[in-house]
Formats: sequence, structure tokens, C-alpha cells
Amino acid sequence: MKMIPIGNKEKIYYGLAVLCLLAGALMRFVFTAVRFTGFLFWCAAAVLTVLGLLSHFSKTRPWARWARRLLLALLAAGFAFFAVLEVWVISWARTDEETPVEAVVVLGAGVNGTQPSLSLWTRLEAALDYLQDRPDLPVVVTGSQGRGEDISEARCMYDWLTSRGVPPERVILEEQADDTEQNVRYSKALLSGMGIGEDSSVAIVTSGYHLCRASRLWGEGAVPVAARMPARYFPISINYYIREAFAMAEAIVFR
Repeated sequence: MKMIPIGNKEKIYYGLAVLCLLAGALMRFVFTAVRFTGFLFWCAAAVLTVLGLLSHFSKTRPWARWARRLLLALLAAGFAFFAVLEVWVISWARTDEETPVEAVVVLGAGVNGTQPSLSLWTRLEAALDYLQDRPDLPVVVTGSQGRGEDISEARCMYDWLTSRGVPPERVILEEQADDTEQNVRYSKALLSGMGIGEDSSVAIVTSGYHLCRASRLWGEGAVPVAARMPARYFPISINYYIREAFAMAEAIVFR
């Protein structure tokens, strides 16, 4: 069988695949805070390799040409869908200071031992800032105790807020929720018991990238309060925004 030489186009595909493979390895094993983006680089390496192979075989095999066109079409559709979701996520990453609310709900994030993680710390800072001019609002802090955490996320938030001047009687702990859907469901149940119904406006405090999905789960009445990471953590923020678009896609398709 006559060997077909590798063309320049295939060399470009393979070269980019190697670069993506190396970048993904760095992000997965060295810069682990952005490991999700590293996983995406590995996916890109696999796709580029397949494109290189299809481009190579398409010189002699018609099926390879059609397979390559189909793959490119699917990639284009996927990028368009991702772009729409990303715009949607970014559009919610804001704080509504104008809408009156009847309560505040702070969604949990990781705890390092007994101390808030970076994500949780930014949410607590945003909550404390929001509460400064709203001294009478009840505050629900929601999140269970996970692996590597010595206390629940709710308890960590309670301790942090009360140590900074928020009266303990204002802070209601919800320590059962393991994910965003449960954060919303259990917090709503607590607020309902306090006479704050489904149609009430409630401030949802969480990371900017997380507000779209959290507000969508909460439904009507969700008022966004965005927590933002300091500028020096910009690469981590980008990683979270990218990951959140995929989380939104999963929620739309499967839930």
C-alpha cells in the first residue's frame, strides 16, 4: 500500500495537539486551581488529533472527508452554544442594589478546615458589604460539611459574619444542602417558615459566575448579589466562568 505523506495541514493539527496536551498537563498537575481548563485542553488535543487523521485520510477516502466536515460542523455548533451560555452567565454576574428584598441567602463554597476558601471568602465579603445598609434583614447561610472540612459551610459563614458584627440572631444556619439545588430548596423552606413566601424578593449572594444558575433554580424573586475575586486571581475567575457554562449546559440538557 502506498504511503501518503503527512501534509502541512496535518502537521499543524498535530503540533497544536501537542501544545494543548502540554498546557493541559501543566494546568492539571501544576496550576491545579485551573485544572478544569486543563481538562478542556486535553479534549482539544484529542479533537485536533482526530482532525489531523481525518485530514490525512480524506486525500484518498471519501468517508474521511464527510467525517471531517461533520466534526467541524458539530464543533461550530458547540462553540455557538457555549458562547450563548457564557453570555448568559456573564449577564447575571452583577449586584442589584435597587430592588428591595425581604431576606438574604448566602450560598456555600469550600471550607479549608474551619476557614473559608477563596470562593467562600469572596461571597462572605460581598454579603457583609450588602448587609451594611440593611440591618434588619434575616440572613440564611447554606451549605453542609464536605470532605476535608472540619465544620459545615454554613457554620463557617455564621462564625465569619458574627465575628464581624452581624448579630447572631439575624443569621440562620442551613447545614444539610450538598449542592446548589439543595441550597435553594432548603433555604426556601426555612424562609417559608418565617413567613417569607415564594413570591418574595430575596438577595442571592454567590460568586458572579454562579449567579445565573443559582437564580434560575431560585426562580422569580431572585435578586443577584455578585461576589468577585480580586484582580490577581483573574485566571482562576476565567476558569470558573468557563466551567460554569458547561454546568449550565448540563443543567439544561439533563434537568
